Amino acid sequence: MKFAIVSNLNKADKNNFNIAVGGNYNLNKRILENKNIKLLLDPEPLEEDFMKYKNSGLNQVLAKLAKKNNIGIGFSLERLNKLNKIEKAKLFGKILQNIKLCNKYKVRHYIANFNNDKNINDLKDLALSLKIKNINIIQEVI
Repeated sequence: MKFAIVSNLNKADKNNFNIAVGGNYNLNKRILENKNIKLLLDPEPLEEDFMKYKNSGLNQVLAKLAKKNNIGIGFSLERLNKLNKIEKAKLFGKILQNIKLCNKYKVRHYIANFNNDKNINDLKDLALSLKIKNINIIQEVI
């Protein structure tokens, strides 16, 4: 299977495993409505959280939409490595919130490691410690 990162949602090829990088709520919703996309990568925005709750980029409506359209949700280790300690802790909180949603609505979850610097067993152990039930690991994108 060929992996491809898609920048234009209208030009996503049905034959590829299309990966779209998320961001804010509206972009995530547009990605999850597209049936040609197979993975929404990094739906968590790096902007500030709301007053009463975290802005994780997903909610129950988007999780149900991902399940309906058979789209997985994932995060990349490369993005975590670029952040300082405080931003990394905030992002991990958002990732954990999204993992709970994915587990509840039985959405496939991915860990993307584009640098190939981690062993696959280490990534499975990370998924186990994050309580990810339905894990898939992507090592590289062509």
